Amino acid sequence: MPRPQPNSRHPDLFLLDDPPVPLAATERTKLLPLASALLTETTLASRAAREARDEDRA
Repeated sequence: MPRPQPNSRHPDLFLLDDPPVPLAATERTKLLPLASALLTETTLASRAAREARDEDRA
């Protein structure tokens, strides 16, 4: 079965217009606490969901 050819009328939504710009060191140090907080929140939420699921099974 032949593969369909891409339609040139529709642009690729995932194609980057410009190459990504590397983050400066100061930007990385600002993002690190945010990433850490997000990871902590995700871990706590996952743990709470697991405990609630375990209580439902008991």
